[in-house]
Order: sequence, then C-alpha cells, then structure tokens
Amino acid sequence: CLCLFFFGARSNPASSVYPDRLSEIRAYIDQYAVKDFSAEQAEHGAALGYLSGLDDPYYYYWTESKYAEQLSSMEGNFTGIGISLKSEDPISDGLFVYRVLGNSPAEAAGLKAGDLIVELNGRSVLGRPYQEVYDEFAENPDAGVTVTVLREDKSQTFHVGFEQFVQRYVDFRMIDRVAYIRIHEFWSPAISEFRAALTELMAQNPCGLILDVRNNLGGGLDVVTEILEPLIPKGEECVVLKYKNHEEILYSEEERSVHVPITVLMNENSASASELLSSCLRDVCGAHLIGDRSLGKGVGQTLFTLTDGSVVKITTFYYMTKSRVN
Repeated sequence: CLCLFFFGARSNPASSVYPDRLSEIRAYIDQYAVKDFSAEQAEHGAALGYLSGLDDPYYYYWTESKYAEQLSSMEGNFTGIGISLKSEDPISDGLFVYRVLGNSPAEAAGLKAGDLIVELNGRSVLGRPYQEVYDEFAENPDAGVTVTVLREDKSQTFHVGFEQFVQRYVDFRMIDRVAYIRIHEFWSPAISEFRAALTELMAQNPCGLILDVRNNLGGGLDVVTEILEPLIPKGEECVVLKYKNHEEILYSEEERSVHVPITVLMNENSASASELLSSCLRDVCGAHLIGDRSLGKGVGQTLFTLTDGSVVKITTFYYMTKSRVN
C-alpha cells in the first residue's frame, strides 16, 4: 500500500448516523430475504461505500480485528514464505519476485528479488490465472512449497517452508568505502534497525552514504522523521504539512551525526515517505537523487479510531519539504 500515516485516535467531530434508507433496507431484509444476512459484513460494506463518496484513492476502513492484524504486519509479523509477487493475469513468462522479505523462509532458502518463478510444486505457472497460482502457495502450509525459478537464464529449484517470522526492514553493508543502507519500508522497527546500521557504518569512516529506497512504498510519518534526524542539521525543516485549515512545520530536534555526502537511489515505485525523505535530503543537504522519477504521491493520511474500535483512513494533509515543492 502507498502510505504516509499519522497514527493514534483522533477526536470524533460529530456522531455519524447512516441514512434512513439503510434502516428501510434492513427492514425489508428482515421481513422478506430468504438468504442469510451478516450485519458485520453489511456494516463493513456500508462504511467503505460511504467513504467512496470522497475523491480520495487512499481511503480505507478496517474492523477492530482486521486493524489489529494490520498493526501486527506493520510491526513486521508475518506467517508464510515471505515473498512479494508482481501480479499478471494470465501469467505469461513467469511470476516475478518483486521482493524477498528479510528474515523470511524464502530468504533462508536462497530466493532473491528478481527471480522468475516458472514452476510451483512441479507444475508450470505459465498461462495460468494469477489468483489460482497465488492461492496454491497456501494450499498446504505444513508441507511448504517447491518453486523453480529462472535466474540469469539458469533454472534453479528451491523448497521453502511456511513459518512465523519478523521481517527485517533495513539491510546495510560497506561497498568499498561507501556506506550503503537499503530501507524497504518505513514502519516502526525500521527506526532502531536504521540507527544501528548507521552507527556501525559510520564507525568505519566512510567517504559517502547511499540510501536505497527503490520499491519502498512508504510508511509512518513519525518513522521517516526519526530516520531523518541524524542526517540533517538540528533546527532544519523535516517536512511541511498543509492541512485543511492550517500548516504545520516539523523540525529536526537532534544534532546531525552524519557529515558525508548522501546519495538516494529511487525508482518509479518509491512513494510517499520515500519521496519525503529524498526531497528533504535534497533540499537541506544537497543530496543527489539517482534513478527513475518517483511515484509522486504528495499526500498523507490520518487514521481515526471509531467508538466501536474500527478504524478509518482518509487523506488529511499535503506534504512538502524546505523548497515548498509538493
């Protein structure tokens, strides 16, 4: 999902009452319908339908239980093999592995981003519907899956088990004398992972720092501002937030600890928090941005907790950095 979130409950400005027509529909259902009726499913659909009145492609609604699952995944908790696939229907050349999650069974087995899955459990995926193949991955979790991939035109086969794992959001290493950090998503575990990586790499006295946010679709506003803190001077603008009726400027509150040239790698799938980080470093530190033009989201969402524990997400602000370019 493309996201730049504010978290936490917000005050409810007014009590919303569904239109009387829904009560009328329910009365007809109760009196005449011969099929079973799920009030929970209907309320979920009604909430999503009501939000669809917004000219906002980023709205969403979660029930309390579904939001708990969402929060768990944001914290990196997963069950499965740990790969992200590019959807194509029907599958022509194979299933492209978009990402292998850090600490996942897929990573341990040896799968890599860029692999092209051509067989699943001994059966070709070519020409098959995407959803059919996707569902097959979870058909027998106790047994796991066997995948055959093409990697650099060579065929390799891997067996991958299903496990519970906590994904890693940050990868890092030294490349010659240059520190390299890849940030996969901006969720809360990324803060401590990034700080630890930065400390270890800066201790090796690098001559430069590369931040890689390719294919990073975003995350939490508080996370990206925390990651910016050691990279920009104290008192500098991290981000300018333009709300419906006011503007807010967030400033760096820490002393800068990185004093080497910074380069940011981006592509067309760098969005939201990735764009905020990149443009802030460009405007404040003169960082070089290398790669393809990013997605260009430019807006962020706030999560509002309703009285029954369910949560809605709507776009509530535009974000800019020091140059005031959205």
